[in-house]
Amino acid sequence: MSDVTAITIGRARPAHPSGVVAATAVPDLGGLREAAARAGTRLLWLLDAAAVPLPATLPPLLEHAGSPAVSMPVDAGGAPVEGAIGRIDDHDPGALLERVADRCAPLRHTPVVSMLVERRLVEAAAPPDTRRFGPYAGAEWTARLFSDRPGLLVPASRVELAAPLPRSALGALRMARGGAWRRGEAVREAQRALAWRATGAAR
Repeated sequence: MSDVTAITIGRARPAHPSGVVAATAVPDLGGLREAAARAGTRLLWLLDAAAVPLPATLPPLLEHAGSPAVSMPVDAGGAPVEGAIGRIDDHDPGALLERVADRCAPLRHTPVVSMLVERRLVEAAAPPDTRRFGPYAGAEWTARLFSDRPGLLVPASRVELAAPLPRSALGALRMARGGAWRRGEAVREAQRALAWRATGAAR
């Protein structure tokens, strides 16, 4: 057993994936810091309610537990879900190449789908602002979290998304004004949010 508590986000009953010693659930990201304070383990595995962990999801994250380690979200066919991955931090090419050689990539921010993180980092950070940023509260929160401790995308850790992530035009506008996104990201997400509103199933 690893020193990990699983926290399921957006579900009344906690999931209890293999490899964790405890599990709990919160209705949304706003309750994350309180759940972290109640956890008795050094590491937290944050899982969106739509994320389906595979047997090989957690071990690669544990190999990179010194930083917030993020799984690759995939669809039922195993293809990466681009809109759920977050954004690679490419401002330092040398650091990027170093991480690629280590089979991971630095992230500037990411939705919280499957992420292993030290409990103390979650407790120290201001909690996600779900009221202001809606479905992008995780991206805004990880942008702040990763400014102190860079996050890593770990492609060897894959988690299946059972449903598309929600979008919000208003939340996207607030994110664009907040500075966590670059201009291209804001435009792209605004397009996704409009498609989501029109179809209810956009990725």
